[in-house]
Amino acid sequence: MANPVLGESTPSAPIAWNGMVFMGTAGGDNKGVKGRMYALDAASGRIIWEFYLVPKGEGDQERGPQGATPLDMATWHNASGTPITGGGTWTSYTLDPATGLLYVPGGNPAPDFATGPREGENLYSGSMVVLDAKTGAYRSHYKLVPKDRHDWDVSSAPTLVTTRVGRRMMVTAPKDGHLYGFDMATQAMVYRTPVTRIENADAVFAVGQSVHFCPGSVGGAEWNGPAYDPRTNLVLIGEVEWCASVTLQDDAGIAKVGLGKPWSAMDTHNPYDTYGKNDPRGQWAGWVYAVDADSGTWRWRAKSNYPILGGMTPSAGGLVFFGDMGGNFYALNSATGERMWSGKMGGAIGGGVITYTAAGAQKVAVAVGFTSILWPTEVTTAKIVILGLKTASATP
Repeated sequence: MANPVLGESTPSAPIAWNGMVFMGTAGGDNKGVKGRMYALDAASGRIIWEFYLVPKGEGDQERGPQGATPLDMATWHNASGTPITGGGTWTSYTLDPATGLLYVPGGNPAPDFATGPREGENLYSGSMVVLDAKTGAYRSHYKLVPKDRHDWDVSSAPTLVTTRVGRRMMVTAPKDGHLYGFDMATQAMVYRTPVTRIENADAVFAVGQSVHFCPGSVGGAEWNGPAYDPRTNLVLIGEVEWCASVTLQDDAGIAKVGLGKPWSAMDTHNPYDTYGKNDPRGQWAGWVYAVDADSGTWRWRAKSNYPILGGMTPSAGGLVFFGDMGGNFYALNSATGERMWSGKMGGAIGGGVITYTAAGAQKVAVAVGFTSILWPTEVTTAKIVILGLKTASATP
């Protein structure tokens, strides 16, 4: 499915339905890499269909039957010799079993910070792409991050909900710092609510000039999408507040990058700053926003000293569980945001939280110990921490 020589990979969490496994390819920040989505036969691994998330060219390999698509080169306008690049997908996906529709988040176009080599809308990058799960045929798309020049991927899976008033909604949170709500019957955007610090987002990047903006390319919501609490009709989203600065490469520097190499257009010799120079760690933070699912109005919010990269898990008992990159784990009142309990877990929390029943008792499991070269977190052994109540009145 992926060519490691070009920097392609398959890091996303697959999902399964009706004997099929759905998974895509990442690496759309590397020159010449095009994101693709696949359905595999669960029994054999055979490719049932393949869908290119950005235009497929004459020389691009076909690994399986192609899903029907209206996509062509018309929305890119790349100069001769400049390969269409981007649209990688690297977290997970959402499938609606009632309709058989698959919702695929499409990552950024590249070069990330320079739009000159890729004039146009750059479809379907920066979009939520809706496919027929059985055939891979295109059904529709939601363009969320138009003309992306901040590396603000549409990266996390959306949440499909039926709200208190009976409206079917798709809610999603890209890296641009907003929570989006779409009416699924009309595809109309109902709201676009800021849910973290947003500054200087319209500034134009320039050669020889450092431009500061928020959220940075690792800000906003990156790996985990929003959650929904039907008891309160609230959408809950964890966000990263971490700004960055970008200085644009000149045209010659952008053009000379080789195929398969990182292609951000950031003018730097420091590999840690390839996707922007992040502010000092002491200036980062995290947010939890609780937003009315019908109106997009926020009802409460809570700020953490550390980014919130992991998922939010509301429960029927009126709590919402989540953690932050400082290793703190929280249980809040999902209706009010009041902190009911918190504790240190011994490592950064960047992934999901689940709750389940074992031997008649409710447990909460959280992945702890996230480390990455992009995140200055405590270096420790990754583990799963299990929390629960010894008795009905005991402390976790």
